[in-house]
Amino acid sequence: MKAGYGKRIALCVAGLMLYALGNFFGVIAGSAGTNAWNTLSIGLSGSLNISFGTASFVISLAIILVDLVFKGKLGLGTVMNVVLISIFSDWMLAAFTFLPVAEGGLLGVVYTLIGQVVLGFATIVYMTPGLGCGPRDTLMLIIGKKFPKAPIGGVKFGIEVCVLVIGVIMGAPFGLGTVLVMALQASIFQAVCRITRYEPRDIRHEDLAETARKLLKKA
Repeated sequence: MKAGYGKRIALCVAGLMLYALGNFFGVIAGSAGTNAWNTLSIGLSGSLNISFGTASFVISLAIILVDLVFKGKLGLGTVMNVVLISIFSDWMLAAFTFLPVAEGGLLGVVYTLIGQVVLGFATIVYMTPGLGCGPRDTLMLIIGKKFPKAPIGGVKFGIEVCVLVIGVIMGAPFGLGTVLVMALQASIFQAVCRITRYEPRDIRHEDLAETARKLLKKA
């Protein structure tokens, strides 16, 4: 393996494991609610009687197919995102049972906000190696290009409102935590970026073909 790729992949895996931890806190927030994509996963999980991780995998796979149709840029990190977050999320939900699901109230909201902060740091960790965006971010960029006059933040918010509504219709909880996340998630992520001195636009991501060429060239 080309020098450096081992560390880059390891960093990506660490970030995805941290991301799963953020998802875990969102799930155990219970009736307080969680972010839009977790809400959809919880709703699908309940509707199909499958695990949260499996629901997340199914949703990610569906988004990947849309990304491919519209020629979105997919990398090794994108594929790892789809597979590993699902596995790590289910593992944590099975292993960390010492933290019970909140019955509502303040504890659930605290769990939701902790989860969102963890997701912010996790996104930075797994994006830093430049191995590709997650499928949801790729979808956001694709839709953003279709509506070039719309601010990207507005595109992201619009997607997540649609996702949230579908998840709630499927029976996922909607509570104060959900409202706070929808209102504050951009500010939370920006604060995390300031703390870590991270600028997402400075990262150039490789697609699968580029990564494969570089690895085969040094093989």
